[in-house]
Amino acid sequence: MYYTEEELKQALERARVKIDKITERTSEYTRGTNDCFALFLTYDEELRGKDSKAEKLITFRWKSTREWVVKLARTGLSLEDFAAECGYETVINKRPLLGDVAFDKGCLINEGKFWVSTNEDNTGTHYPRQVEFLERNISLFRPIRS
Repeated sequence: MYYTEEELKQALERARVKIDKITERTSEYTRGTNDCFALFLTYDEELRGKDSKAEKLITFRWKSTREWVVKLARTGLSLEDFAAECGYETVINKRPLLGDVAFDKGCLINEGKFWVSTNEDNTGTHYPRQVEFLERNISLFRPIRS
């Protein structure tokens, strides 16, 4: 079973507000605090509440997107395994929907018409690009109810 559009929109909006507030209080972009993966962890927590597993699976610190992926692999999880453990299914047809999460040189969350991520210049969340009908070159995951 899937989440409703309203649940997905509200969870993403609450996650954006939290990350933007953290960013306002910090003087620099900090991996794990106000980066794109922190946005994903916050989104998952806002969506699932106490049932969120994402943060529990990330037991390491990182300094770059590449390092995050490498350290994740060292825990024995591929990106697909991590998504599945967190309660996301892989989108095979590559057609993104509202609330989907993509990994492409960082983490993106589908807000409907645009992808949401964070700015490395410490200005908070932003829309790095428009959502395409088919997203061929990214790993795409859809949240499912646990």
